[in-house]
Amino acid sequence: MTFSTTIAALAFCALPAICAAQASGTALPPHPFVSTSGKAQLWMRPDIGEVKFEAGAQDASPEAAAGQLQQLSAGVAQLLAEHGVQEADIECYELEKKMVAVDEGKPPVYSIGRLYHARVRDLAQWPDLVAKLLEMAHVTSISSSFDRIDGDDINTQLMAAAADDARTKGNALAKAFGRKLGPVVAVARGPLTQVGAPFMEAQAGRETRGTPPEVGRYKVPDSIPYSQTVNAIFVLK
Repeated sequence: MTFSTTIAALAFCALPAICAAQASGTALPPHPFVSTSGKAQLWMRPDIGEVKFEAGAQDASPEAAAGQLQQLSAGVAQLLAEHGVQEADIECYELEKKMVAVDEGKPPVYSIGRLYHARVRDLAQWPDLVAKLLEMAHVTSISSSFDRIDGDDINTQLMAAAADDARTKGNALAKAFGRKLGPVVAVARGPLTQVGAPFMEAQAGRETRGTPPEVGRYKVPDSIPYSQTVNAIFVLK
C-alpha cells in the first residue's frame, strides 16, 4: 500500500467519527469563546423563623383519636398565639390516618397525625416558643429554619454581583491570551453542560434562600448565608 493510499484510508476511517461527534452535539462552536463562573455571598442576621412539627394521637377508637388530636391542636394554637404567631402565618393539614400495632396480642390502634408549619416574625419569642413545643407531649419531628423578610431583594443584588464577578474573570482570561471579551452568548444559574458541553467543566449554580430546615437545632443564629452563582459563556474577540 502506498503512502497516499494509507492517508486516504485513514481519512475515510476518521470521517464517521467526525460525523458522529457532530451529530451528538460535540462539535466546537462557530466562534472562539471563554466560560467563567461568578459568585457573590453575604451573611445577614435573620429576622424571621419557621418551625415545622407534627402533632399526633392514638386510640383504639378512631373517633377518640380524632378528639384527642383536636384537643392537642387547640393547645398548639393557643401556644402559638401566646407567642405572637398570627393565624395567617400558620399552615396545618392532616398528615396521616392509619392503624398501627402497639403490643403483641393486642388489636392495633388508630394513629392520626397533623403537620404544622408556623412562621415566627418576632424572633424574641423564638426561644420560649420552641422550648414549650419541646415540652408538649405528642409533638414530634420539630425542625427550624431562618430567613429574612428582604431575602428576595438580597438574592437579586447578589445575582447582579455574581454576574459582574463572572465578567471580571472573563476579561482577565481574555487579556491573558491577548484577546478581548465579547458579548455573552449563554448564561445560567445552574450547570452549563447543556450549553457548552463538552467544552467546559460543569459548575453547579446555587441560590441560598434562608437556611434549610434542621432538626435538633433551635437557637437563632447570629447570621445566615445568602449566595448566588452564575455561569456564563462569552465570545472572544
